[in-house]
Amino acid sequence: MFQAVALSAQADNLTFYQCRFKGYQDTLNTAFGKQFFRECEVLGTIDFIFGDAAVVFQTCAILVRKPLPGQYLTITAQSRMTDGEKSGIIFQNCTVNATEHLRKSYDFKCYFGRPWNDYSRVVVLQSFIDSLIDPKGWIEWEGQIPVHPFCAEFNNRGPGANTSSRVTWSTMIISHKQASSFTVRRFLESGTWIPPNVPYYLDLL
Repeated sequence: MFQAVALSAQADNLTFYQCRFKGYQDTLNTAFGKQFFRECEVLGTIDFIFGDAAVVFQTCAILVRKPLPGQYLTITAQSRMTDGEKSGIIFQNCTVNATEHLRKSYDFKCYFGRPWNDYSRVVVLQSFIDSLIDPKGWIEWEGQIPVHPFCAEFNNRGPGANTSSRVTWSTMIISHKQASSFTVRRFLESGTWIPPNVPYYLDLL
């Protein structure tokens, strides 16, 4: 139950459709380039979706597994270093849930992620968030206060989607226009490279 990368995606214009990535810590490395995941499952415990790609997950299942005693759970660790980088981890119409094994023991804190670098960017759009997510939503890296993170949520649903107790340095996307910046049309340059047999939403639902 330690670090073991199931996939390290290190190329531009990558598409993954109906795939399953199963690990614990550091399951999926979205290293660089533009990447699109549709109807996939990603399982893990700590920083299990990480890297510096411009990546959109659509209609995917993000499944959090039971960690070792004393650990807390973090879904993402995005490593954007400068304001000019066009990278980020985007979830649209996904489900964030616990595996059955974790559901039996909810004595672990779980967060959307922790900023890996100063300009880390993670956006959760129009997704179902189950009750496993801690009310704080996000956590800093080893006690360090992030400098310019963009950890944002827009129009999510479910028992974990209440944003009233989120950490003060996270961001609430309040406008449809701002949220549209993180769709396939805007964030992945309309996804013209996505294979024609793979369904996708260009815009917000």
